[in-house]
Amino acid sequence: MKDSILDFHAYQRLIHSSLRHWDLPESYEDCLQESYLIYLRCVERYDPDRSKFSTFFIQSLYRHFQTMNRKNHRSREAVHFFSIHHLHEKDPLQEPLLLFDIHHYSSLTLKEQIIFEQCYTGYTANEIALRIGVSLSTIKRARKQMKRKVSSSLSM
Repeated sequence: MKDSILDFHAYQRLIHSSLRHWDLPESYEDCLQESYLIYLRCVERYDPDRSKFSTFFIQSLYRHFQTMNRKNHRSREAVHFFSIHHLHEKDPLQEPLLLFDIHHYSSLTLKEQIIFEQCYTGYTANEIALRIGVSLSTIKRARKQMKRKVSSSLSM
């Protein structure tokens, strides 16, 4: 079973098809660069008696992106585990001095205070926008402004 190894660019359509199948986000620039490195490794390790090169290459890509996805998932779980909600035994929103300090010293507007409390509670920007009836960009701008105000008040 002899299979000739084609140039990397000959496998572009197969790679794009696989990336779409695995639901990886576009643009595929980073994925294509990683695919090229995997291609080079596959060229070195390819045994024509075992399978076609294209099968060997795509399976190697699949294992690589599957491993990468698992690592990303584990790191997201670790971040969630060590987030501020898990470090406190009590709910931080129930600590009145902390909230008072943030509200008082950072001079947040009423809308910013509402957004801050909902962010702190764990709502996403989309959920907050739906709850208070404003656009997502308004929430993002308000959160950016709040970060600036809180960081400047903490540095004083």
